Amino acid sequence: MPDVSGIRYYQSNTYCTQLQESNDFEGIFEVVKRSVKDFLNMERTGLELYLRELPLEVGAFHKIGTNIIVMNRALIDRVVEAQVSFAEMRSFIYNILLHEYLHSLGIYDELKTRRLTYEISKVSLGEKHPATILARKGPWAILDYERISGDRSWN
Repeated sequence: MPDVSGIRYYQSNTYCTQLQESNDFEGIFEVVKRSVKDFLNMERTGLELYLRELPLEVGAFHKIGTNIIVMNRALIDRVVEAQVSFAEMRSFIYNILLHEYLHSLGIYDELKTRRLTYEISKVSLGEKHPATILARKGPWAILDYERISGDRSWN
């Protein structure tokens, strides 16, 4: 199990800018990998992303011993149907990929992975960023954020 106690606490607006300018999964995944490298000094190369139909309760998965992360196409479609903004969609994908990337690095404990997903989002993107809110509330909150937040804003 990697030592994750050395997470560095500083925020860079470059993460927000890079995430905002990402136009595809690979671009968002690059922001994820850089965030983890900068804050945990851990990285893994050679991972591939796939989209597959999975049950809605599964956001994505990384099978131990492989070099793939599979994201749930049906869930992505559901989020698109919810008519979220592009920024919110990027934040959702960032959140899902960050969680699975941490698993790919050998962090298998689910609670620890969720905590790290939140901490890395918070220090790299800020407390009020949609990705950080999703990390705190769970990525499925994007489908029910009016009920959770009381309005359509994330702030």
